[in-house]
Amino acid sequence: MFEIDQWAFSGIDGQISLHKWQKTIDLITGLFSAPSGYIVQATSKGYRVVIRNNEGGSNFETNPILPPQTPLFCKYVAENNNTLYVNNACNNDAWNTLPEVVEDGVESYLGLPIHWPEGEVFGTLCLKDTKKTTYTNEYFELIEQLRDLIEDDLALIYSYEQMREIAMLDALTNIYNRRALSLLAQQKLNLALRLGFDVCCLFIDINDFKKLNDTFGHEVGDKALIILADTLKTHLRDADIVGRIGGDEFVVVMQVSDKSKIGYIMDKISTEYSKALLKEDVCDLSLSIGYSFTDKQRQSFEKLLNDADQAMYKNKQAYKLAKKAQL
Repeated sequence: MFEIDQWAFSGIDGQISLHKWQKTIDLITGLFSAPSGYIVQATSKGYRVVIRNNEGGSNFETNPILPPQTPLFCKYVAENNNTLYVNNACNNDAWNTLPEVVEDGVESYLGLPIHWPEGEVFGTLCLKDTKKTTYTNEYFELIEQLRDLIEDDLALIYSYEQMREIAMLDALTNIYNRRALSLLAQQKLNLALRLGFDVCCLFIDINDFKKLNDTFGHEVGDKALIILADTLKTHLRDADIVGRIGGDEFVVVMQVSDKSKIGYIMDKISTEYSKALLKEDVCDLSLSIGYSFTDKQRQSFEKLLNDADQAMYKNKQAYKLAKKAQL
């Protein structure tokens, strides 16, 4: 689901206007007569400025990442989840050795933690000044109110992403549903045509799945489906699109550099699935897998999917005939 420990706003943001955050920072620095103000995001990777005052917009993508061990006022705020006000840093032994004080001449710092909706720290809202300050309680109340506006925006982002993921994910297996699979796969096909790389579609079906359900019940059947989804996610690349289109039918859409390796990939999926079933104490199941490749012409995902489905069906029939010959 939604990852809060990732850099936010690293691309074009569609849920909120960062111009609004820019106006908030500019307003705060003006009201406090402070020369600089920031919204800083904190993650396990370090610290990075999202917005700074009077810059006319986000400079997030060009701002350097400061390592997590860097001594910073903001580091203290984020790690302790508490407001920090230092109004005379040069005469404060706890702070007068910080690079911000020694190198940048920061004399006053006021920072508040900004939170994601479930309470985790997003980062800080902070003001810095090169002279000593004496902010009153009214100033603290004001900046807290403005901080709350930023947190309201983060709550909107969080809710939007949660709803979008729910709409795109299969409820049982937590991989893409058919609608999401179709949208993402068609994007990959369009990109492949433009850049000239090959795309392969795998259509995967669990053999004897109905018999499994009838014999052991739907709870075991659901477990077999979840194990297959987990196997695909574990042993395929992050860039590969993995989805369930219904029942025991799964689809993978992947960029390929060597078509001759597709047999190895299918064997790997089948082998790892059998291992996972054995580990989870579910009876052994085999897979029927069909595949299709893009040609160099514009084509729809539905056509690619249908070709892979037909190839899977032939393999399924061959499996049934082989099984019948063993009886």
